[in-house]
Amino acid sequence: MEKIGFVGLGIMGKPMCHNLLKAGFEVVFHARRQEVVDEMTAAGATPASSSKAVAEATDIIVTIVTADAEVREVILGEGGVLEGASQGKLVVDMSTISPMTIREVAEQAQKKGVSVVDAPVSGGDTGAIAGTLTIIAGGEKRDVERCAGIFQAMGNEENIFHVGAVGVGQTV
Repeated sequence: MEKIGFVGLGIMGKPMCHNLLKAGFEVVFHARRQEVVDEMTAAGATPASSSKAVAEATDIIVTIVTADAEVREVILGEGGVLEGASQGKLVVDMSTISPMTIREVAEQAQKKGVSVVDAPVSGGDTGAIAGTLTIIAGGEKRDVERCAGIFQAMGNEENIFHVGAVGVGQTV
């Protein structure tokens, strides 16, 4: 089982991360708020000092943040995921953003041999808590298949869709 990184422990991300832990995944996370660090650590996740440190310590890095600017910051920015990611790692952005932004992220990641899947979710915080999210993934088939276990921990298996190349998840 691959080690999972998680960045973005807000209304959606925190329960999604809890569901990964319940499914038996080892999770390393970065959170800015101490109460979230305390809660996730008590649940069995390992805190990291930055998004970069999360990427250094894990195989698949899940991000879910508010908007395009935050995705660029946590993935492409200083101390971001791509600074710590190395060849063979996989970034799975589950935010709802522009297809152009995730394609920009994928282009930068590809230069380091890092794969990207865009996998926006539907179902709100209720679905995130219950682990019944709909997940609409864009990316290479092998990369989406690599995410099957984590997607099943967060969503209904019958509501997990691979819809095409990177960016198509956001378009749908």
